Amino acid sequence: MQIKQLEALVNVIDFGSFSKAAEATYLSQPTISSHIRTLEREVGTKLVVRSTKEIYPSHAGKVLYEYAKEILKLRERALLDLNDKTSSISGTLQIAVSLYPSQYYLPEFLGDFCNKYEELSYNITNYPSVDVAEAILNSEAEIGLTDSDLEKRNVVFEPIADIKYVLIVPDNPTYRELKEQDADLKELLKSSRFIVSKDGSILYRNVMRYVASIDLERRDLNVIASMDNVCGIVEAVRNGIGISIVQEKYLRDRQGLIVFEDKTNNEFLKRQLQLVYHSNKPLSPAAEVFAQELKRKYITEKAGPAANI
Repeated sequence: MQIKQLEALVNVIDFGSFSKAAEATYLSQPTISSHIRTLEREVGTKLVVRSTKEIYPSHAGKVLYEYAKEILKLRERALLDLNDKTSSISGTLQIAVSLYPSQYYLPEFLGDFCNKYEELSYNITNYPSVDVAEAILNSEAEIGLTDSDLEKRNVVFEPIADIKYVLIVPDNPTYRELKEQDADLKELLKSSRFIVSKDGSILYRNVMRYVASIDLERRDLNVIASMDNVCGIVEAVRNGIGISIVQEKYLRDRQGLIVFEDKTNNEFLKRQLQLVYHSNKPLSPAAEVFAQELKRKYITEKAGPAANI
C-alpha cells in the first residue's frame, strides 16, 4: 500500500465523490480511480461501492479507512517533528480571520505556537466571515480562518473543528421547569421573546437555516431585539430580555443562563471552523507549519478530509 493510495481512499470516502477527491489532492479523476483499484486488488476485495446515486465504503473499506486515517496522521506528525529539528521558521505570516475564530480559536492556538516558533511574527487582520476568502484571493493574507462555509473558486475551505450552536434562556423558575420537562426547542422558540443577531451575519444565516429546518419562519419568532454583538446577545439573555441561539464557546460564564442542546442531531446547529488558503499557490514554510499545527490541535474525527491532516 502506498500513501497516495490511502489518501485517495480517505478522500473518496470523506467527499463521497471521485471528482471531489481528485480536486482535493490535485490529481485527475482517473488517477484516483486507479489508486482505488490498485488497493482493491491488493486487499482482494471491494473497498468502495459505486451506485447510481452515491459512493460509499464497503465493510472492508470502512476498516481500511480507519487505519488509513491513523497512518496519514502518523506520517504528518513525523514530518512536523522532522521539520522542527531540521529548519527554522521565520518571517511574517499574513492571517485573515473572521470575528468568531479571532476570539475563541486563534488566541488559544497562538499561545503555544508562538513559543514553539519564536522567530515567526504575525500580521492578523479581521474580516467579515464571507470576505476571508476574498482576502486570500487578493493576496491580502496567505492563510485564513472563518466560520463561513461559502465556497469560492480557487480557494480551499478545509474544516478543522466543529462549532456547536445552543439555545440559551434566562435562569428563572419558568425556564428551570421547562428544562426539567426537557422542553422542545421548537416550542421554546415559538413561545418566547427572541433575540437575533444582525441580518446578514453568519450567525443570523445559520440560525435562520435552523429555524427553517424545523418548519418555522422568522415571522413565527417573537423577535424582541436585533443585535450586532454576540457577547451582547448573551448578556441580554442573562438579563431576561429574551432567548437566543449562539455558538457554545461564547458561554464561558454560564451564570444566570440555562442551556438547551439540540437532541435531534440537526445539521444546522453543528457548523465547522474552516482553514482557508489559495488552491493554486504553494504555502510558505510558515503558513504550511501553521496549517499543520492548527489541524493537529483542533481537527476531530468528523472534521473533513483526513488526507491533509
